[in-house]
Amino acid sequence: MKTLTTLIAFAFAFTAWAQNPPAKAPASNCYSDWYSLFKERGANPIADGMQDVIIAFRSSSYSECFMGRISVLGGKVNGRLQVQKTDGTYEEWDKRVHEAYFDTNGNIKNEKMLEITNGMTAEFLITEGEYARLFFYKFVADKPKANKKAPSPASLVKN
Repeated sequence: MKTLTTLIAFAFAFTAWAQNPPAKAPASNCYSDWYSLFKERGANPIADGMQDVIIAFRSSSYSECFMGRISVLGGKVNGRLQVQKTDGTYEEWDKRVHEAYFDTNGNIKNEKMLEITNGMTAEFLITEGEYARLFFYKFVADKPKANKKAPSPASLVKN
């Protein structure tokens, strides 16, 4: 009888354990990860020419990041954004900046939107209702060196 009770208890515990799925790790937020890195470390000045970027999008429920490139001139983005395809080629990005940023002639209302500060563009709204930002990842500043901890006195002083 005691063995039967133990067996039933074990079967019940095993059934309860088997029905609980393992806890999932929280989803990564690439937009926040890149933003935090650049806010923490800063960036070196961005050189003129075609530069590689991370194209980061976010909404209230998710974020996505893609590889891309864009032309830079005088510390400002200059030209059309291109996204990298899986085969390594680039195509013009099909998402567009929201019309609220443009005047009636189709020009950017505020030139500050084109500036690159701390290795990042300003955040901007796109027509799909998501927010986007470009990160110039090749220009992120080096990680600061940590201070070396002192060893114990006994390991340094021999007499």
